[in-house]
Amino acid sequence: MKSVRTVCRFALPALLLMLLRAVPVPAQGDKVLAQVADGTGGDGTQYITKLRITNLGPVQDTEIKNVQVMFFLDDGTPWTIATNLGTASGFPLDLGSYQTLALNTSSAGSLKTGYAIVRNTDLQDKFAEDYQVAVTAFYEVRKGGSVIDTISVPVSQPTQSFVLPVEIDIPNNLYTGFAIVNLTNVANGVTLQLFQATTPSSAAAPSAGTTKITLGPNEHRAVFLNQQGLFPSVSSFKGMLQGVSEKPVAILALLQTPTPTGIQFATMVPAHIDSLRRNANVYLREGYSLDADLGLSDYLWNQSNITASDWEPDVTLPWDLLYEGQTGTQRRLTPQFTASDGVHDSGARFAPIGPKNVTDFDKITIQDLQALTYTANPIDMSDNSPNLPPTTGGDVAYFTFAIKTGLGRYAKVRVVEAITFSNSTDIDLVLEVFIFK
Repeated sequence: MKSVRTVCRFALPALLLMLLRAVPVPAQGDKVLAQVADGTGGDGTQYITKLRITNLGPVQDTEIKNVQVMFFLDDGTPWTIATNLGTASGFPLDLGSYQTLALNTSSAGSLKTGYAIVRNTDLQDKFAEDYQVAVTAFYEVRKGGSVIDTISVPVSQPTQSFVLPVEIDIPNNLYTGFAIVNLTNVANGVTLQLFQATTPSSAAAPSAGTTKITLGPNEHRAVFLNQQGLFPSVSSFKGMLQGVSEKPVAILALLQTPTPTGIQFATMVPAHIDSLRRNANVYLREGYSLDADLGLSDYLWNQSNITASDWEPDVTLPWDLLYEGQTGTQRRLTPQFTASDGVHDSGARFAPIGPKNVTDFDKITIQDLQALTYTANPIDMSDNSPNLPPTTGGDVAYFTFAIKTGLGRYAKVRVVEAITFSNSTDIDLVLEVFIFK
């Protein structure tokens, strides 16, 4: 009989994603499921992958007909797989508004691993939430006819800088493992560094070792952290792993623990450091809106359609600001929405701060913003308003204000440039926006 540790070494690659050379280049709207596992392993454990695909279109006639779920084996060839929708390698879907479709593999045959692509090529509507699908997936693990575990499988996100929590306790058969996929067709070096958790936690975590691996073109590797080539001397460890890659990779990490019913897994959620940026330059056209939570100015939602009367019954997008033109010389920043029906009030509010140069703007903290008084009063941006940026350059003090967004977050905003036009009275703005989240 195999030891628990030997079984552990076998189980991780069987559960982790492999995206190889034959993987089609993802098109616009593709979502890559990190892993599909289906079938029965040598120890009698069965794996079923379950997908839940939801049409996010809020309009009652938003039917999505051009979505397909495609399965691939580890070598990138189509995987003809038995499911509750039939046996095929690809499954076209037809989803009405707010419909959720379940697609479950059957676990027929011996254990195989691969991946799936949910490809959406349906009509693109002017509103971002129309004709979009959400994908949730998990494994159902069975043994002896009973469910012994479920494991969440997140949709992949490309990254070049990531952090994930780590636990290793070899005497108690506790292991952290991960799969890493080179998302490019050239060699890709990845530097990995462990940081030890210590007491007191207020001190900086010390480094517990560094190593570098090189992935071949489109290569996937599934490993435990204490294997040869990584950190083989680590037998008991709690802390974090930092990874920095030369080119984009995808990460899936699992914590493996023993139980009386067999090995079980928990998804370890990585933090993508290169997705944490919160500062942005935003071009805000006169008459258009801003979602401060996203640092996004929508080029379709302007003052002609951003009133409460234009809300569809099931749309709840919390726009925070409207740069509202009143006359050729008068304009203002108005918090959104204060709807007369009392339903679509996002609660966005402003607090003027005053002129700040770049150094002072950077020093404004979330505690500073939380201490301000927020109101629904608009901010004047009319001709000759002191809030409009001066025409002189350099590190001057520009008008600064705070937003408490409709989602309850805080943002600081500096109005750094006013753009005029020879054939229009409009004045567009360039904003520096930092959102705390």
